[in-house]
Amino acid sequence: MSNNRKGVLLFIVLGTIMVVAILSTIILRIILTQSRLTHHQLSRIQGQYAAKAGINYALEMLRVNNANWPATGEYTRIMRRSGSTSPDFNEPNLPGSINSVEITVYGPNSGPVTGTRRISAKAIYTYTP
Repeated sequence: MSNNRKGVLLFIVLGTIMVVAILSTIILRIILTQSRLTHHQLSRIQGQYAAKAGINYALEMLRVNNANWPATGEYTRIMRRSGSTSPDFNEPNLPGSINSVEITVYGPNSGPVTGTRRISAKAIYTYTP
């Protein structure tokens, strides 16, 4: 009778270890998935703010009448951390995940109000899990 109890107890212990291992694996996967999701969301937010910075930069260049940002015509400028050639430009303070920001300035009277111009920016970023 004592041997039967030891055998049942062995199965209970093995079953408990199996349940704990499965639960640990599930919890670890949830944590890793959340970590990846958070990292991706951080890259997207950095991209959003980099695009806003590009728009603000374009507005300032138009305000001061910079020669590389003419008041007529439609054009695109690219902001990179390094390696840009004129009329594109470098911004060494871009986050590491941002490859570049494409800033497009549309022609005169393309904005919502007469006499204004539409400006758009698109951040190109990499996400490495």
